Amino acid sequence: MNKFERMKAERDGLDSYPDLLRHAEANTPAAEIPDDVLQRMKWFGVFYRPRTPGSFMMRLRVPGGRLTAEQLRAFAMVAREHGHDSVDFTTRQNVQLRGLPLPAIPKVIQALNEAGVATLQTGLDNVRNYIGCPLAGIDGVELFDTTPLLAAMAEAHLGKKAYSNLPRKFNVSLAGCREDCGHAQTQDLGFAPATKRIDGRRVAGFNVLVGGALGGTSPRLATPLDVFVRPQEVVALFTATLCVYRDHGPREKRTEARLKWLIKEWGEERLRQAVEEQLGHPLERAGHDECLRVAGDHLGIHAQRQVGMHYVGLHVPVGRISAGQLQGLARLADDYGAGEVRLTVGQNVILPHVPEAKLSTLLADPLLQELRPNPPGIWRNLVACTGTDYCHFSLIDTKTRAVELAQKLERSQVQVPDGTRIHVSGCVHACGKHHIADIGLQGTNIRVSKGVEESVDVFVGGKLGPDGRLATKTLEAVHVEELPILVEALLRERFHQSIPLPVLLAAGSRHAGVLT
Repeated sequence: MNKFERMKAERDGLDSYPDLLRHAEANTPAAEIPDDVLQRMKWFGVFYRPRTPGSFMMRLRVPGGRLTAEQLRAFAMVAREHGHDSVDFTTRQNVQLRGLPLPAIPKVIQALNEAGVATLQTGLDNVRNYIGCPLAGIDGVELFDTTPLLAAMAEAHLGKKAYSNLPRKFNVSLAGCREDCGHAQTQDLGFAPATKRIDGRRVAGFNVLVGGALGGTSPRLATPLDVFVRPQEVVALFTATLCVYRDHGPREKRTEARLKWLIKEWGEERLRQAVEEQLGHPLERAGHDECLRVAGDHLGIHAQRQVGMHYVGLHVPVGRISAGQLQGLARLADDYGAGEVRLTVGQNVILPHVPEAKLSTLLADPLLQELRPNPPGIWRNLVACTGTDYCHFSLIDTKTRAVELAQKLERSQVQVPDGTRIHVSGCVHACGKHHIADIGLQGTNIRVSKGVEESVDVFVGGKLGPDGRLATKTLEAVHVEELPILVEALLRERFHQSIPLPVLLAAGSRHAGVLT
């Protein structure tokens, strides 16, 4: 056994909460807490971060990205009283709280639970936050509002030891819209809307994709399992797949323990047969895919299915939001909406249920100068993972570099069509999902005479959808200072804009063939 499998065999992570309470009460220095105890804390969403000695991160569980105004206020309170006065919205429609001292953790968990937010099983070898459509229930052309199904998935597996010791983490998405808001191709298990004729009638449900994972050195888009399920069959298929993965997934190497590695060994057909055996009955073969396109950014003002109501998508630059902005966002939700917000996989936020009569007043609110509904194209799909601020895996300061890049490109006046994705990951773990971006940047380091400096590998041409493909590495070890001119040249070439000679010369001076 590797050390993680040995740790899980010795004690289930769900049994470790008393250890967390004991060390929090004693304010034990992290260096004196046994590593297995620190690892098991992740079953309760608590992560020690060596990058910020003495403080912890907490990852929450926000199914489908849906939050209330009161929950936003709870996050703001925690960030102000115990953290770094800010929180991060993630690419899994989730929230991360940072800079928390260990003694405060039990109080924070209690406050979050009282607000209706869980942290259970959000780390290590567990099912992570369930991605859903942020427009569930308000999208006029969706097949399903999957909100009840997401709640049923949580009820089926959270806190149950049958599912608390998986070979590695397990990502799930479930969306009933026609825009693949769940990015099903990036998930271990993705449910995408579909229809099928059964017994002479058209039935609506989901096609199933499996084995997507963007992190590591062998990224993979999910592939069809050739299965169609009705809504009432979703939870059973979800738990059956977990059981098969739990019992047969590889555990010897941590780097080769995701579901994609079981599929590499077995193939999709054998995996489907194993799931059928677990369920005790055969599964319907895949139906007709009802996705029309891959989701846009959801920013700006849009009509809801409810007459006279609108949702307003607000841009949160690279997903980092201050406690003051959270308080302001909660105020907007109460004053202009229905006390609710929704997070997107693009690290932005949606304010739903805004009556038409309140739109003009909302748009004049000063907070919308910071959280803009219609930012320039370069910002709309700009995604960045945590970076060196708080993550010890990251090799670059992703969020700062992403903001600097966008600011310089905005000044260059390069035209960036809406939908253009620029994603930044700090390392090979790909939390910024750079493999599915038009332009993806992965952090690395280069040695110079003064020591080690930040650089990136450049990936181009990633996309999701029927013709989905992973981005291709085009350049290696590009110094971060060279990024703006290089990315400008790539954007101009990609969208058939004229490239000024100084830009072309600067981009090609050290990177011959960059535009080929």
